[in-house]
Amino acid sequence: MGRTFTVATDETLIALIATASKRLVVIAPALTMRVAEALVARFHELGQLDLRVVLDADAEVYRLGFGEEAALAIIRRAAEHNQLDLRQQSGVRIGIVIADDDAMVFSPVSKNIEAGSTIVEKPNAILLGGASANILALAAGISNDPGNALATISPEVGSQALRQEEVAAMQEDLKRNPPARFDITRKLNVFSSRVVYIEFEMKNSRLSAKKIKLPEEFGTVSNKHLQDHISASIKAPFADVGKVTVKVTDGDEEKWIEIDETWLQQERKRIVDHYTFQIDNFGRVILRDDRAEFERAVTNFSEIVEHYQSGIREKLLAKKETFVSQLVSEFLPRWKTSPPDYLTRWGNTSPENLKAELTASAQRVFDRMLDFEPPRVHLVEKNVSPNNVADPNFLKPLRMIMERRRVPQDIIKTLFDSGDVAPESGRLM
Repeated sequence: MGRTFTVATDETLIALIATASKRLVVIAPALTMRVAEALVARFHELGQLDLRVVLDADAEVYRLGFGEEAALAIIRRAAEHNQLDLRQQSGVRIGIVIADDDAMVFSPVSKNIEAGSTIVEKPNAILLGGASANILALAAGISNDPGNALATISPEVGSQALRQEEVAAMQEDLKRNPPARFDITRKLNVFSSRVVYIEFEMKNSRLSAKKIKLPEEFGTVSNKHLQDHISASIKAPFADVGKVTVKVTDGDEEKWIEIDETWLQQERKRIVDHYTFQIDNFGRVILRDDRAEFERAVTNFSEIVEHYQSGIREKLLAKKETFVSQLVSEFLPRWKTSPPDYLTRWGNTSPENLKAELTASAQRVFDRMLDFEPPRVHLVEKNVSPNNVADPNFLKPLRMIMERRRVPQDIIKTLFDSGDVAPESGRLM
C-alpha cells in the first residue's frame, strides 16, 4: 500500500479508482472532470462492483473551487444510465476513496486558495487498509461482507439521495452568482458584495410627452380644440384615445389587460421599487441574486410598451382624417390671404393648390407625430466599494430599507465580506 501519509492528486485518486474490483466508495464535496471521468468509467461494472458515491449539492462548493460543475453533470448522466443511486451529504468537506481494502482519506483542496501539493513530503491524505477500510465503507453505507461482525455499524453519510430538484437549485444559484476564476500567482485582500449599484434608464416609454416641431407655415391657431395640441410644437391627441388592450405575461400565464400611460408609469415604478433599493446621496443598488430576474422584468416591460405603441398608433390613425381636416379648416383661410413664401415664389397659390399643399403638410405633421421610437433601456452595473460599506450613511439606510421590504435577515447579514484569496490569472481585482 506504500506510504501512510501521502498526497491526493487527480492522478493518485484516478489510479486508486482504477484498482477497485469488489467495492468502490467515493465521498467528496465535488470532483474535478478528470476524476469524474475515471469514476463514471466504472459505473457499467455495477453488477460486479459495489459502488457508493456521495457528494454535496451546495453551489458554494463550486464557488469555493472544490470541483467542477460539469463533473457533477457527467456523473449524474452516467448514474442515471446505469441506475446507480447517487447520494448526497450536505456540508461534507473531507474526501474518501475506498477501493476494495485500501482507503484514502484526504483534505479536498480549494483551487481558489492554492494549487495543492503534488509531492508526498507535503501530504494532504492518509492511506488506510484492512479493518479501517471496512469501518469507513460501512460508515459510508456499503459492505461486501454482510456476515462481517462490523456490519452492525450504521451508515453515517449519504443518507439522502442526490435529487434532481436540489441539483437544479444549485445550478440556478451558480447562474446568478457564478464561480470566479482564480490562480495562485499572488494573494490579494478582496472585498465581495451581494449588492451592486445599478443605473436604470428607459427612454421613449412616455408617448404623451412626444412633441415635434411645428412647421413655420402653421403659426399660432385660434381653434380651441387644436390649441390643446399645438403651440410652437405639436403632440398627438392622447386625451381622446383612452386605454389600449395589450397582452402581458404574469409568470407562466398570459392575459389581456387594458393599459394607458398611467398604468405604464406605475408598472415601471413597481419594477424598480421591487428589485432595487434607493440610497440617498449614493444611488440605486440591487442584489446580485435579483439582477437576472430584474432584466427579465425590464425586457417584458419593454415589450409591453412596444405593444402599447402599436395600439396607440392604430387608434390615432383613426383620428388622422379629423385632425388633418381641422388643420386645413384652420389655416386655409389664412393661406388664401397670405400664402407661404415657398408657394408664392412658384405661383402655386390657387385655392386648389393651397388646399392640396396644406392637406399634404398636415398629413406629414400627423405621420411624424406617430413615428414613435421603440423603448430603449440603459442598464449599467457598478461595484459597491469597501469605502461605501464603511460609511454609516450608506450602510444604515440600506439595512433599513431592506428590513422594511422584508429582505431575509440571512441575506442582510451576508451582504458584504472580505478576505484573502488568489486573484484571477493576469488580472488585478
